[in-house]
Amino acid sequence: MNTENNVEMMEKTSRWKLVLKILLPLLVLAVGAAGAYQMSRTGPEAQRKKPEKPLPIVQIMRLQASSERVVVPAMGSVIPAMELQLRSRVSGHVVSVHPEFTEGGIVKAGEEMVLLDPEDYRLAVEKQQTRVVNARYALQLEMGQQSVAKREWQIVNAGKPVDGPVNGMDKALALRKPHLENAQADLASAEADLKQARLNLDRTRVIAPFNAVILTKNVAKGSQVSTQDELAHLVGTDEFRVQVSIPVDALKWIAVPRKAGEPGAVARVFYGNNSGAVSERVGQVIRLLGELETEGRMARILVAVKDPLALNVSGEQKPPLFIGQYVRVEIDGVYLKEVFSIPRSALRDDSRIWIAGSDGTLHIRPVDTIWRDEHRVIVKDGLQEAENLIISDIAAPVEGMPIRTE
Repeated sequence: MNTENNVEMMEKTSRWKLVLKILLPLLVLAVGAAGAYQMSRTGPEAQRKKPEKPLPIVQIMRLQASSERVVVPAMGSVIPAMELQLRSRVSGHVVSVHPEFTEGGIVKAGEEMVLLDPEDYRLAVEKQQTRVVNARYALQLEMGQQSVAKREWQIVNAGKPVDGPVNGMDKALALRKPHLENAQADLASAEADLKQARLNLDRTRVIAPFNAVILTKNVAKGSQVSTQDELAHLVGTDEFRVQVSIPVDALKWIAVPRKAGEPGAVARVFYGNNSGAVSERVGQVIRLLGELETEGRMARILVAVKDPLALNVSGEQKPPLFIGQYVRVEIDGVYLKEVFSIPRSALRDDSRIWIAGSDGTLHIRPVDTIWRDEHRVIVKDGLQEAENLIISDIAAPVEGMPIRTE
């Protein structure tokens, strides 16, 4: 009996535990919901507010008028200023050459480059000297005959003046005028031939006509040359030229000489090597060529660069310029006064700028540019001193929009 009561008690206890497990969480949820409801009714009500839109922050540059030089950028190639196909003016056998008579050799003006065998030409001079002596002797004899003929004429004409009114032909023959003219002509001819022989002798020495570098040489000691043979190809070392192509409308900014002696614009020539180093040489505009490029229809000017191979430079050596080298050139143009120089990136849509107004708003203003290059734009009108030019970007610019300056 006791056992049955105990079992019944245990079953009731289990049922109560089950009921508590179910009802207790529900009771907690109900209490929480009631508390939240009460707080929502009695708590402070949040005020609705329109969110603020952040103002764009811009970078500015204070404008200031100044004098700016126009610099015209261009590309060009190096060409010789003086070039010569060296030939001999006489034929002969080469008996000696200059030590620098080789490809790349440097020779000075007036130096003997090639010597032809002079013996034949020396003998020709001696022959002509003998001929001159004979012609002078014949002329002196004829002068003596002239005196005899004059006296004979006076005797025949009974003391009348020699130049009296007589038959001109008879008088000329009697006074041996044709003989005198012939003797004088023979002497002049002999002297001219002697001068030519001496010139030919001098021409056996082939002289460098100017300071030059030898690009190619075609003869050596022992060669037999004629007046038609090319001995060497020379290029002057005192000056090279850079042939530069520029737009035709850029010519108005550059001082180009119209005749020799007039000053030209200064030009800086930039060139590099395989290591990436860039060197600079200073040149001068000397000529405007008379025709446009066939393809680009661009104008061509010549820039002279002195001592291109740096042969006369003492101290730090500059890399030489080479014929055919492609170079970059910057040509100094005119000065523009009371203008504004602004970064190229500050020009919007190719014709507008942005100004940060004193009222904290954006002003979009059209401007006319008078010069542009890779990095800057020069403006004459449309800007004022101390205005704030916006140099940074704005995602969606609108006239009058509020901005903040940095």
